[in-house]
Amino acid sequence: MKIGLNFLPTLAPDEIPASEYYADCIALCEQADRLGFAHAKAVEHYFHPWGGYSPDPVTFLAAVAQRTTRLRLVTGACVPAFTHPVKLAASLAMLDNLSGGRLDAGFGRAFLPTEFSAFDVPLTESKSRMREGVSAIQKLWTDSGFRWEGTHHSFGPLPPLLPRPVQTPHPPVLIAATASEDSFQWAGEQGHHLMIIPVVASHERLAELLRTYRTARTAHGHAGEPKLHVSYHAYLAEDHQAALHEAEAHFDAYREKQLEAYASWRGISSEQYPGYELMESAVRSTTFEDLLKAGNVIVGDPDAAIQALNRVADRYPGGEVSLHIRFGGISRTQAARTVNLLGHKVLPAVAHR
Repeated sequence: MKIGLNFLPTLAPDEIPASEYYADCIALCEQADRLGFAHAKAVEHYFHPWGGYSPDPVTFLAAVAQRTTRLRLVTGACVPAFTHPVKLAASLAMLDNLSGGRLDAGFGRAFLPTEFSAFDVPLTESKSRMREGVSAIQKLWTDSGFRWEGTHHSFGPLPPLLPRPVQTPHPPVLIAATASEDSFQWAGEQGHHLMIIPVVASHERLAELLRTYRTARTAHGHAGEPKLHVSYHAYLAEDHQAALHEAEAHFDAYREKQLEAYASWRGISSEQYPGYELMESAVRSTTFEDLLKAGNVIVGDPDAAIQALNRVADRYPGGEVSLHIRFGGISRTQAARTVNLLGHKVLPAVAHR
């Protein structure tokens, strides 16, 4: 089993300056690199304290690239709907070069109405913009002299994009998918890899969606075992009960910021996002205890974490786990403790999975 770090900041300027947060997270990545973690992942969000300190994962990961040697660098995820494909293809190719070929390029649709409004992009175009953007970026990485005539962008013929990615034919492409069967079907047909979040859908539903994905992948002739990133919140301490108590407080702080961001769905509905107008009430009614019972958080002492990760390995064979270790009001010291316990006591125990 491979384990990495996932960074989705939930902080406001009156809590910690952005510069300090970035320095803390880069230090955590250095620590994870030394301890044999697999990756560092960063999101793309805007404005809200829930995610707003991470508007550009490429910039953050470029800094991480210069302070690490082994970690894969995962955009989890870039949003093609908000960036011209030439610009995003070039930025990602540059990151692949700066890291010596360590990029995993993750893409997603975004889902907060606030962000779509800021970029003057209709929610109704989110799916088509994401899919067109990913296809255009792949072609820019591998081809030249073509004319792109898409629904949302037209460009070319162009000279070869510079720089070319280090990885050939291009970096692995991962698609963020939550609960839409169509998203899993499309990702499988295209031969892309997947990033999933079990807290959004039940394990039973995800098992069905993953079968859909694998069936589509096989039917379209894509060989090899796909990458599967599975994300969880994590908080570890030597004292199990103390870890549970402290993690619950941090989760409550995280949830308050999450609710503020999700409130942007009030009075809005979209066929592209069925049921998303209900997310705020769903989050509000979900307790830390609910997540713990469902196995949707990795919390406790190292033994509890080992047990939880073994359950993850059973549910998602071959999955690579992304752990969100700096949520709510978790300090750099507390996050470093989690990374240290994971690296020294947990990773060796689950490596065989």
